[in-house]
Amino acid sequence: MWRRDGERSVFSPEQLQLELSSLALERQRLREVGEGRELLEMNRLEIGRCQYELSRALIGRHLGHAVKRAA
Repeated sequence: MWRRDGERSVFSPEQLQLELSSLALERQRLREVGEGRELLEMNRLEIGRCQYELSRALIGRHLGHAVKRAA
């Protein structure tokens, strides 16, 4: 899901927001059932990656609109 090659995400901000919500709900569930640190850490890292990708997608969308307005 994550791209490290500097290219835009293939996912829309809306898709990434849904994924982020899902990851947050999963984190709550992991805490409720008392899962260990390893799973919580993996989830935390996925949340961070998703937040990063979401910010890139939103910036890309904004820049795309700015370029179109300038043309």
